Amino acid sequence: MKKIIKWFLRILLVLIVLFIAAAIIVPIVFKPQLMQIAKTEINKNVNANVEFDDFQVSLIKGFPNLYIGLKGLSVVGVDSFANDTLVAFKEFSVKVNIWSVIDMQNIEVKSILLDEARLKARITKEGLVNWDIAKTLGAPETEVEDTAASSPVNTKVALKKFEIRNSNIAYIDDSSNMSSTIRNFNLLLSGNMGMSQTDLDLKTSIEALNFTMDGLNYMKDANLEFNAVIGANLDSSIYTFKDNKFRINQLALLFEGLVKMPGNDIDIDIKFSTPSTDFKAILSMVPAIYMQDFAGLKTSGKFGIDGFVKGIMNDSIMPNASIDLFVENGMFQYPDLPKSVNNVNVSTKVWFDGTNMDNTTVNVDKFHLELGSNPFDARLYIATPMSDMQIDGNITGRIDFSTLADAIPLDSMTIVGLLDANLDFAGKLSYIEKEDYEKFKADGSLRLTNFVFTSTDLPQGFKINETVLNFSPKFVDLAKFDSQIGKSDLKMNGRLENFIPYVFKNETVRGNLNVTSSLFDANEFMAGETTETVEPEDTSAMSVIEIPSNVNFNLKVNMAHILYDKLDISNLNGDLIVKDGLVDMKNLGMNLLDGSMVMSGRYNPQDVKAPKVDFDFNMKNIDIPSAFKAFSSLQKMAPAAKDMTGKVSTQFKFISTLDTTMMPVMNSIDAYGKLQSNEIGFKDSKMFGKLADLLKNDKYRNPSMKDVNISFKIKDGRVYIEPFDTKIVDTKMNFGGDMGLDQTLNFKAKMTVPASYLGAAADLVSKLSGIAVPKPTDDVKLNIKIGGTTDKPDVGFDKGDSSSESKSSTKGVADQKIDEAKVEARKKSKEEADKLIADAEKEAAKIREEAAILADKIRAEAEEQAKKTEAEGKKKGPIAEKVAKEAAKEIRKKGEASAQKTISEADVRANQVIEKAKAEAAKLE
Repeated sequence: MKKIIKWFLRILLVLIVLFIAAAIIVPIVFKPQLMQIAKTEINKNVNANVEFDDFQVSLIKGFPNLYIGLKGLSVVGVDSFANDTLVAFKEFSVKVNIWSVIDMQNIEVKSILLDEARLKARITKEGLVNWDIAKTLGAPETEVEDTAASSPVNTKVALKKFEIRNSNIAYIDDSSNMSSTIRNFNLLLSGNMGMSQTDLDLKTSIEALNFTMDGLNYMKDANLEFNAVIGANLDSSIYTFKDNKFRINQLALLFEGLVKMPGNDIDIDIKFSTPSTDFKAILSMVPAIYMQDFAGLKTSGKFGIDGFVKGIMNDSIMPNASIDLFVENGMFQYPDLPKSVNNVNVSTKVWFDGTNMDNTTVNVDKFHLELGSNPFDARLYIATPMSDMQIDGNITGRIDFSTLADAIPLDSMTIVGLLDANLDFAGKLSYIEKEDYEKFKADGSLRLTNFVFTSTDLPQGFKINETVLNFSPKFVDLAKFDSQIGKSDLKMNGRLENFIPYVFKNETVRGNLNVTSSLFDANEFMAGETTETVEPEDTSAMSVIEIPSNVNFNLKVNMAHILYDKLDISNLNGDLIVKDGLVDMKNLGMNLLDGSMVMSGRYNPQDVKAPKVDFDFNMKNIDIPSAFKAFSSLQKMAPAAKDMTGKVSTQFKFISTLDTTMMPVMNSIDAYGKLQSNEIGFKDSKMFGKLADLLKNDKYRNPSMKDVNISFKIKDGRVYIEPFDTKIVDTKMNFGGDMGLDQTLNFKAKMTVPASYLGAAADLVSKLSGIAVPKPTDDVKLNIKIGGTTDKPDVGFDKGDSSSESKSSTKGVADQKIDEAKVEARKKSKEEADKLIADAEKEAAKIREEAAILADKIRAEAEEQAKKTEAEGKKKGPIAEKVAKEAAKEIRKKGEASAQKTISEADVRANQVIEKAKAEAAKLE
């Protein structure tokens, strides 16, 4: 018996040693292969690039517990979110009691740690989300359950500690123009979560919390801390606040109550209040005040917040909430400034009805402060916000901005001016929408005079000499807007309609405005603008100019003088229509580049990553050297223009996608039109230099091209010039072909050259044509082929196509007749070919037009369905409304995709029609 026990112990010891050895050796030996397999399988199942540095399963590192750790993970998006990191962290680890894992009844998790995580959630303007990375898989195979082999396992998990260290979180919603960031987030939750009843110890801190919406910073670098002991009944999912303290900047709140989570519903019953009535606490929530010497701020007065959140929260309803805020006789003064802000009195009550949000009310019964000797008062009441918003408010008072710097530190800013306000408004917004104006009260005016603002970002200063807004129920009359920014002046007047629904419900504001200026220097607003640059550019580093979708303005523009980069524009006038996030230009005329231009068309930045333009230009007498210096796009498309002189007139259509610096994407340009000039001179042109070398005649080195009339188009990165007749150095020429935006050349020129001009080249012409050396009185017909690039052109004879003609011989006369017949035949063939192409282009245009109409119909149907979805969601509560908005975005996205597919397919068909016609035309020629 003893021997058996000894053998058993020896075997057990060996097994333990082997188990420990395997725990150490197996991960080391097979770790690289296992990690690569894991990475490959993960990346197969997600639309993202997933990488991690190390994965560890160890008994040694967590002894006596099992350690499981993942280090250096990063999840980076693809396609629309390329190079956009969704998740990254230094370490995610779990320590588990090894024996509890073997038992599988009560798993004891000692700790979970997430260290130095970076999370970024983003929603694009189109409604795409970067966290939707799971690939769509096929339907899983149906598995037959083996009821005999399976039995329920009642496994419980008991967590002791959960910790997040030094992590950063960002949420960016481009569709709502909203963003929030959290810097250095730390959380420690500890307690015995394996018990039915326990106390959870929660410690949370955030070094800096930022929240921005519609360009306004509602919270800037706010410091947050929340420590609490929470009584937890884990069996019933009831959590009760015990000792706790919440602090954001200097504002502290205490909570009492409980939260129940019995199923899908969350039952909330929480009260909150401020433990202190010090007025200074609420001032810490104002970014401009909290960031400036807050510790030395002198204050007096009382302040308080109390309220509650009570009710059920689920997908269809929200809990009710109430907030009361008051300030009594508040005062604050900075120690180094002479004046204080006095008699701050505020009384605000907000009631939010989570079951029926239309019962929500906001009542700012009192808002009063005195800055110096100038009082300012306001009040506002809002009811029935969902069905038909009712408002009742008043703004009265004067603000002398010159005293602002005496009361609040402004750093490098200066601000002066007077604002006088006297405005009353009351009624339902539906009265305005239904044009029942006599039932809505809107009286008063806002007047701003002698206002001047300067800062480090705006050193040239922004000045408003006078602005007057007169309010009425029907419209807001902009009686006067007289401003100046640096050297630039800008004046406006007109009227705005639907202004109050725009302010309170973000509806569309309509307006008819007159805009005038004697000088507008746009270069003052270009960041990093320099007057001297090595490489000429159209603009300094610009970004895409976005257009609000809820603005509908008709602008009549009359500007005497505009400076825009290297362009000097005068007498600009015409109409701009800003609507639905687009800008339409109608007959916008101006003088520039020693000539004039009229343009019409559309700027469409609805896709901010790829804004589009569609313009029609009519330019007259434009100076070529001036245009080349002014437009970098011309330099890229036609660098040879730097060798040209003269003036041109052109009429053309220009369609292009823009990049994020507002410059055309070269390969996206689709343009066509005509260009005319009495004479274009060429100086130091490499192409004509090569022609002069070929013909052994320097007259062709710096020639002039007369009576130019060109038809051209730009497509797929190439400029196509239809053959046209002209004259250089008293020589008839027919010139045409194409060149790439990569500067490759493919031109042909047919020239009729007096033999006397050929000189030493006459022998070469004779050899190529196979006839006698032409007499000085002969005219020689030459075919010239031009290839290579603009920097290194290749100019030579098109072998076998050159001929000579003697005017003094019978053969020459006969040859001339034959040639004339050939020319006439070619002319007729060309006319037939041109007609084939013209008819094809008309058919292609019809295909595209029909596709555009169908695409608009698809978009309209998608928009109708999206609005219907949003309306249905709005009826069901805020959460359902948010879900409906996301669904509506997806509907619009799919509708736009379908519309674009329709247009693309039509483009393919249209191009096929044109290409087929070109092929048939080529046979005729």
